[in-house]
Amino acid sequence: MRIAITGGNGNLARKLIAGLGAEPWCEAIVALDRRFDPIDAPEHATVACVEADLRQPDDRRWLDAVASVDAVIHLAAQNPFPEADWTDSALSFDMTALLFQAAAQSGVRRFVFATSNHVMGGYKDTDIAVTPGSLTEDLPPLPGTRWRNDAGSSDSTPYAVAKLMGERLCCSLATRDGLTTVALRIGWCQPGDNHPSSISASGTPHSRLDNLDAAARRDLAWFRGMWLSNRDLVAIFAAALRADAAGWPAPGIVVNAVSGNRDMAWSLARARDLLGYVPKDDMARELGL
Repeated sequence: MRIAITGGNGNLARKLIAGLGAEPWCEAIVALDRRFDPIDAPEHATVACVEADLRQPDDRRWLDAVASVDAVIHLAAQNPFPEADWTDSALSFDMTALLFQAAAQSGVRRFVFATSNHVMGGYKDTDIAVTPGSLTEDLPPLPGTRWRNDAGSSDSTPYAVAKLMGERLCCSLATRDGLTTVALRIGWCQPGDNHPSSISASGTPHSRLDNLDAAARRDLAWFRGMWLSNRDLVAIFAAALRADAAGWPAPGIVVNAVSGNRDMAWSLARARDLLGYVPKDDMARELGL
């Protein structure tokens, strides 16, 4: 399989290049981004880094790259952080639409869209958040997580709406355009070692609220329940790329993407049944809880 990965200079992309590139079924990876720092070559696949601007519909650098692959992993965003504003949100959605159209026209067989847990972030403050396995993909979307941090508070609604609309676009156009799509609602996967001990109640790595009151403890449990280990990140993307779509309910599906964290609200039944994903890691075990 030949794979294009957008946002190729970022945290998730670098982990996927190393992990997927070590698999014998992965022949080549084309990483796309506006700029690159040096990337270590993986064990098996060849890697080409292409500097291009996905916001430009006539940029032949990324168009030709997409035309050369079997599958696309779309990680890129105008602003890849939950603090993105509405301008960022609109540009991110435009980017997704342009990329999907090019992939479909080029004969790409599988399109994997990195959506986000923030699409369901409004459930953080409901009873569903504390009910293990209750947060399924069939629930209505409730975009935007509101959380406290050292500076006050934050709201990810603009970021989440771009992800939600990207999901809808991929799923609605998959049937028309003859390719299969997986939208992965990615949890918390931090740079580097990504150990869950750095997860905080403030929604920011290594940051701590001064007082862990009841609300902060609830927030901490929510964020910990979304942990996605480096190993499970690679595993669920590999499953999304390779799963047989014959048994799917539709050519485009949405799937939760977190590790097997004890007592988490997120359901992994669909990931197991449709993708064959079985997580290896558990936040509680890593923290000795």
